[in-house]
Amino acid sequence: MNFINHLYERFGLNAYALGKYDRAISWFRRLEAAEGESSRVLRNLGVAFLAAGDTTEAERYLLREEELYGETCQRHRALADLYYCAGKREDALNRYAAAIDAEDAKSLRGEERDFLHGRKAICADALRFESSVEASRLFAKGEIARDGGRTDEALDLFLKSSELDATSWPSFNNAGVLMLSSGNAERALDLFSRAYACAPLPTIKNNVEVARAAARATAPAKA
Repeated sequence: MNFINHLYERFGLNAYALGKYDRAISWFRRLEAAEGESSRVLRNLGVAFLAAGDTTEAERYLLREEELYGETCQRHRALADLYYCAGKREDALNRYAAAIDAEDAKSLRGEERDFLHGRKAICADALRFESSVEASRLFAKGEIARDGGRTDEALDLFLKSSELDATSWPSFNNAGVLMLSSGNAERALDLFSRAYACAPLPTIKNNVEVARAAARATAPAKA
């Protein structure tokens, strides 16, 4: 891996961990200029645009990744998550079903498999999906509050969103970002870990590692 490209990705992941999605996209764009349409470029940009609320660009990058590199469980799942967040129940249902049936789904961890089946069940039930749509609405309001500097309000909205939909990994992730920025590394680690259990993405894994390091650094020294 080219060292400069590695730095572009690392800086992008760190910006993502801090909730600076526009900055993350900027770093991933630099990686895109260097590597073109590599799998990690397309995936990182797709996830970053989704976090930033731009589902059109997120879909474009994630579909391009699938077109170039083939269908896999995780690529079906990334698109399913996108459609789920966008309120497209049938599209999400079809993609979660495809993720579960994918050949490489056999290697999934138990919690990943449970997540996919849980999301599929929600999508198959119109009433439960309505609750998830409300969770997405609260999440969107939380992003507006966060971008407006109302961090306490944003945190409350992200946590309420996660209560309505226990599979809402963006809610756990964004709440974790705010907890981490407020100095509560242990709570941030718990939230990031819950997000990662739902979505084992490199960006979320990086957040877990950042929070874990911060929690260790702030832990009281043992006598």
